[in-house]
Amino acid sequence: MRITMTTSPWDFGIKKELRMVNDKLHEMVKSQEKVLTEASLHVIDAGGKRIRPTVTILAYKAFGGTDLKKIVDIAAGFELIHSATLVHDDINDGGSTRRGRETVYKKWGLHSAVVTGDFLFVKAFRLGGVFDKVVVETTADACAALAEGEILQNRYRHRKDLSVDTYLQVAERKTAQPIRAGAMVGAYLAGATADEISAMGSYGLDLGIAFQIIDDVLDFTGDEKKTGKTAGNDLKEGNLTLPSLLAIKASEEIKKAIFEVITSETPSSEDVRRCAKLVVKSGAIEKAKGMSEYYGMEALGHLGCLTNTEYSGGLRDLVKKVLERDS
Repeated sequence: MRITMTTSPWDFGIKKELRMVNDKLHEMVKSQEKVLTEASLHVIDAGGKRIRPTVTILAYKAFGGTDLKKIVDIAAGFELIHSATLVHDDINDGGSTRRGRETVYKKWGLHSAVVTGDFLFVKAFRLGGVFDKVVVETTADACAALAEGEILQNRYRHRKDLSVDTYLQVAERKTAQPIRAGAMVGAYLAGATADEISAMGSYGLDLGIAFQIIDDVLDFTGDEKKTGKTAGNDLKEGNLTLPSLLAIKASEEIKKAIFEVITSETPSSEDVRRCAKLVVKSGAIEKAKGMSEYYGMEALGHLGCLTNTEYSGGLRDLVKKVLERDS
């Protein structure tokens, strides 16, 4: 069974709530230090998908939650955590652009970027810290997993021995665990049962892995104007991802070309472009998309506990949107 793709805007019946999240984000990053406010807004307003607050709010409303202020606050907290990690990731990677914009690291310098990331983390926990132990521990565990994922990914940077299993561990920790936490917290705050909360966590985990796989596919196939980065950027930074891991199995020529790029500290733009084309030509993109569809189907399978409402429908539609996105 395949998931039927459609093309329509990211609208899941929660526009009002997401506007409230955006307002809360702007409110939370106001600082007496102008640089902190400007750098924070630079990340927040860069045009992300807001998948973490979307999952959190949809899970909450799917189980009948009605306290908008409560769910908006925690949803904004998850987005602030995500924004903080983007700032720190760009420092670790030496990234110059993200979503078509100059990174905080490049625009304001290393010191201000580190402090901005810390500032965003603190503001996130200012929002989440008022909730009970379950919410705080679920959020903290996701942040710990995220940090572990960053260390694991960096361990294999410029190395040839990354496996698909380890790649999936990185995807789970860095991307999927925070989405899982948002889904679980949304369900928990709405009064869902332990089994329902667990099912929503599994949904978030599988959705997050599918999201990361598509993100890595777009690194090779995406329109630079939409993605804000050149094709093969992961290879340039020394990182193997699922498409390149699948491509190296296609031929010795592709394997040799990819390994030469990822083991180099400064690969040429020409070599990176050539590798990106080889990955696409190898058929690895289609195989990677097939794996993302598998995780998408798994995510949908966890939603059987929900009654059929606009918001449970939104959670299902979100899976389709993740799989069909082009930026």
